[in-house]
Amino acid sequence: IPPALPEPGTPVRIGVARDRAFCFYYEDSLDLLRQLGAELVPFSPLADERLPDGVQGLYLGGGYPELYAAQLAENRTLRGQLREAVHAGMPCIAECGGFLYLHRTLEGSDGVDYPMAGVIGAKAYRTDKLSRFGYIEMEAKQDQLILAEGEKARGHEFHYWESEDCGNAIHAKKPLRKRNWDCVHGTPTLYAGFPHLFFYSNPAMAWNFLQKCSNDSIRPEAPAAEGV
Repeated sequence: IPPALPEPGTPVRIGVARDRAFCFYYEDSLDLLRQLGAELVPFSPLADERLPDGVQGLYLGGGYPELYAAQLAENRTLRGQLREAVHAGMPCIAECGGFLYLHRTLEGSDGVDYPMAGVIGAKAYRTDKLSRFGYIEMEAKQDQLILAEGEKARGHEFHYWESEDCGNAIHAKKPLRKRNWDCVHGTPTLYAGFPHLFFYSNPAMAWNFLQKCSNDSIRPEAPAAEGV
C-alpha cells in the first residue's frame, strides 16, 4: 500500500454520492481511501441542493440512477454545480451509475429521456441484456487521473444500460478470453466509465486520485449553488 499523503493538518475531503440512486461501492476501496488520508463526505444527488462544503474531489459510485432519473433531473441546482465543478477541474471518479449520471441525458426505467449532469455529451440508454458483464483486466492507454499510461488494474462491469460514448482511455479485456474493448473517459482529472474499480488491485489508483485532489494548483472550490 502506498504511504499516506503528507499531513497538511486536515484530511483530503472527498464528496461521495450516497443515496438510493448511488449505493454500490467496494467497501475495501473506500477503506483504502481513508487509510491514505481521505475524509469521505456523503452527499445525495437526489436530495441535496449543493455539494458538501470544502470538498476537493468527487466519487460517484454505482447504483440505480435509471430508477430515479426523474428525481435526479428535478435537482437542477446540484446537477449544474457538479457539472461546473468537474469542468473546472475538480478530480472526479464516476463508475457505472455515476457514469450514467454524468451523461447529457439518461433514459429512465420508464422509457423517458431525462437531463443529467451534462459532463459527458452523450445519451445513456436502456438495453435488453447485460452488457460486458463480469471481471475485467484494464490497461491505461494514456496518462489519466488514476493510472499512468501502461499501468494495469482490475475491475468489474454489470449494467443493462449503455452509452453512446463509452470513452477510449482504457483498454479492457476478459481474463482468459479473447474479448476486449476500449472504454472510459480518462483525463488528468476525470475517470468516467462503466467499470467498477477495485483499488486494491492497484493501490496507486487511490493514491493518484487523492494526490490530485490535494494539489492546490488544480483544485477549484465547488461553485456556489444557483441563486446563492
